[in-house]
Amino acid sequence: MNRTAETGGKSIPIRQMAERLGTAAVNFLTSPVGGKARWMLFLLLALMFCINGMNVANSYVGRWFMSAIEARDTAGFARFAWLYAGVFLASTALATLFRFTEERLGLLWREWLTRRITGAYINRRIFLEEPGNGHSLSNPDQRMTEDVRQFTATTLSFLLMVLNGTMAVLSFSGVLWAISPRLFGVAVLYALAGSAITILLGRPLVRLNYRQSDYEADFRSALIHTREEGAAIATAGRETEVKTGLDARIDALVGNFRRIIAVNRNLNFFTSGYNYFIQLIPVLLVAPMFMDGRVEFGVIGQSAMAFATLLGAFSLVITQFQAISSYATVITRLSEFVDHAEHAGNGDGGGS
Repeated sequence: MNRTAETGGKSIPIRQMAERLGTAAVNFLTSPVGGKARWMLFLLLALMFCINGMNVANSYVGRWFMSAIEARDTAGFARFAWLYAGVFLASTALATLFRFTEERLGLLWREWLTRRITGAYINRRIFLEEPGNGHSLSNPDQRMTEDVRQFTATTLSFLLMVLNGTMAVLSFSGVLWAISPRLFGVAVLYALAGSAITILLGRPLVRLNYRQSDYEADFRSALIHTREEGAAIATAGRETEVKTGLDARIDALVGNFRRIIAVNRNLNFFTSGYNYFIQLIPVLLVAPMFMDGRVEFGVIGQSAMAFATLLGAFSLVITQFQAISSYATVITRLSEFVDHAEHAGNGDGGGS
């Protein structure tokens, strides 16, 4: 339980980070806008269930469609083509409504949390703190804008992604097991190995993304300060000094970003190969079964779809690691804001 999320600031224990997330969600769902939020969340879960059901239906319709082509069954081909189109139209409508509801719920959360945090910023007079005095919070404006936006949108996205992945596993495990238990076992082992390697390769991104956020914000702050103090700088002839300071900030953010690019290069090299082989593995295992006459031709396509869907659900760490690393940075920065606000005098509390 002593594991921490490493960032450029203080280390936040994984357990404390989870508690922060839980508190933020509970505060939102029990707030004055919580009733509306709960109904939207229920609608998202219902849509998610329907979408996964349509995906399973789509895998079987695709199987029958391809088998009709292989059997030169003209009537079956036409019938399943129409059924295929109907499934696609229904899936499109469900996916569109799901995305719309997710965005509206994310916006509702962002609005509520932004008002809450800015209230703490004003009521606790954090805006009076002099930057760089050792006790002030760095870049509070970024934490109240970009960090809040990313926190609400990403938290909701990850939550729905995990729930959808769980439903996909439950939906397609039976499909894949019915085709080939061995193929199901390969999918699980492949996902576990891939996730472990991805974590090993991408772990430095959490710390680097935190530093990059601060470097970018410091550079923007320096530019704003230069513009505001432009007349004084020109009068005192301090152009060279200011230029040197800006160059130092550019060097810092560029150097750190180069390290991020290097980690992403290694991570992308692995994940790209991992994703390409997802297309090949089910065909290698199921095609011999078709050649031996044990399955119909459409099962090859169905197995590829079921395998890819199951791997997608099992491999969230692999496909989302870069976003997860940035997300850990956002949680840490907002946690620092909340901790700072709690110790910054008296007034109405805020934060997440």
